[in-house]
Amino acid sequence: MSTFKIKVANFFARQSCAAWQPIRIIRVISRHIYRSIMESGAEEYPYANLDFAKWQESDGNFYTLITDSSNFVIRRSTSYVAWMMKKYCGSSPKLPKPGPRKPGEHRFDAKHWGEILEYNGWQKVSKADWPSYQDILDERHFIGVMPDADEFGLLVWFNNARFTVTGFPAIWLVSTYKDFKEQCLEIPVSEKSGIIWYREP
Repeated sequence: MSTFKIKVANFFARQSCAAWQPIRIIRVISRHIYRSIMESGAEEYPYANLDFAKWQESDGNFYTLITDSSNFVIRRSTSYVAWMMKKYCGSSPKLPKPGPRKPGEHRFDAKHWGEILEYNGWQKVSKADWPSYQDILDERHFIGVMPDADEFGLLVWFNNARFTVTGFPAIWLVSTYKDFKEQCLEIPVSEKSGIIWYREP
């Protein structure tokens, strides 16, 4: 993306934040504009560009957080996986009414994404139906929810696997957004990984 487009997107992104723009209607319009600039025609996750919204994040009444078109804070695993759903499955996730939350938890932290996935028709699978060689051949998509990965949980997008000589998966190859950057992770196939897998409808 050109430097000019990033500058324009940054202008409207700032105007979408309560820290710099007190008028709500301007914030709403600005949010639609920067999302359109960043996401229209993008083939890869558009918010990976670190020249966009590179200011310090803060929450609360005078927030500086920037969200994507699915209303997830950018450069988090939630925003990244929502984008992957749009790219590979044809649409962004629809959001249900959130269930009960503990103090300090947000509406849809990664650890609560089981609610979103089931609402969108994704099926929670048992160990017997974990991602397999046949799933890879069929290009079937899986999303993993790791509720205990950190305070808010972590989402991973299944890409591939390494197999044993007997044909069983030994390592899951996944991608995610962690520590403010896209990462490819290798996770041993085990219940100890703490991943809850969901399969696309």
